[in-house]
Amino acid sequence: MQLRSHRVFPLRCLLREAGRIAGVLLVTAGAVQAAPLGPASELSPDIRPVLVLQPPQGPLQLVHPGARPRDRKERLAPLPAAWQTPEPDRGFTQALLMQLSHVAANWPWRSLIVSTSGPDSDSQLQSLSEQDAVLAVVQDELVDLGGKVQFQVVMELTTVRGIATAHERRAHTHVEYLTQALLADSGQPRRNLAPFAQDGALDEQASTAATDLSQFLATIVARVSVPNSLHPHNPTLGGLGLHPSCSECRASDRVVYLQPGRVWVRAGKASGSILALPLKQTSQQGRIFRP
Repeated sequence: MQLRSHRVFPLRCLLREAGRIAGVLLVTAGAVQAAPLGPASELSPDIRPVLVLQPPQGPLQLVHPGARPRDRKERLAPLPAAWQTPEPDRGFTQALLMQLSHVAANWPWRSLIVSTSGPDSDSQLQSLSEQDAVLAVVQDELVDLGGKVQFQVVMELTTVRGIATAHERRAHTHVEYLTQALLADSGQPRRNLAPFAQDGALDEQASTAATDLSQFLATIVARVSVPNSLHPHNPTLGGLGLHPSCSECRASDRVVYLQPGRVWVRAGKASGSILALPLKQTSQQGRIFRP
């Protein structure tokens, strides 16, 4: 899997700025009290956060829209046998882990911790005393829209600063990543088999989602070490002339991240959740804004 270079450049800018700030603080400290020169690691402490990832567990499942959190599990069902392949989750989890652990990507986190459950994630966070971290709990599903199905990823992001200290702070963001719906009827699954074949449209959407989500996570984590004053200003959907198919979006909603064929927007009608929506076409590509 190849990463798209146009997305990496803004992240490097943020990282360089974070490094510059760390350097200024070190020079100031040195002016107050001289200290013997030590290893480079002591002179430049790694201030980057840790990324704790809780990826999807188990196979991709079918869910009906409108399922509330308390009864969502009751509405989950296995994919029809005709839609299943040797990759129960369409390869999404493996693709996401490969993207996030890719050493050549120059990710903005100090380390990646993969968790298996909520209690495991809590335990991992507590082991990072006095540090900063971003916890990403990821779930993928296939939504039954009646004659169409839509692959989507739901991600709960929690930024934790000053872990296990008296000044610990947490910020939570709900993220929904939506793909183009595929023509298919779960009641008559053999009518449209092509999108669900191995390496077909559904597998391609899962692979693309893994790449897109890894880059979005990088923008979120990079900002943890950079002052808010250095974050770029958020334009609006209306200001960029973008009109995604979204009943919860307004022209005044702020754009978080813009990439080829997709916009990430903080939707006011969705209580500030970030929605990642497909676009038919866009002339604005690979731009990153404030989450």
